[in-house]
Amino acid sequence: MTTEKNSPVSLTEEEYEDHTEAYDGLCLSCHSWTDGGVEPDAEEYTCEDCGQDAVCGAEQAMLLGKLEIVGDDNE
Repeated sequence: MTTEKNSPVSLTEEEYEDHTEAYDGLCLSCHSWTDGGVEPDAEEYTCEDCGQDAVCGAEQAMLLGKLEIVGDDNE
């Protein structure tokens, strides 16, 4: 998974599905993932890692262009 600042977070389709099924959220500030508890369309939840109100649901992050699906290196 790529986490360079100001660029979309890159992850495989399987990783994306895992995050959506677990209701994980992505912090748009520090690019850390939550451990569940985030609704798919959530925005501006507080990040436990950096304290910013920048966590959104995985599906919302995808709609905002903050996630990028890449091929699995094992394929």
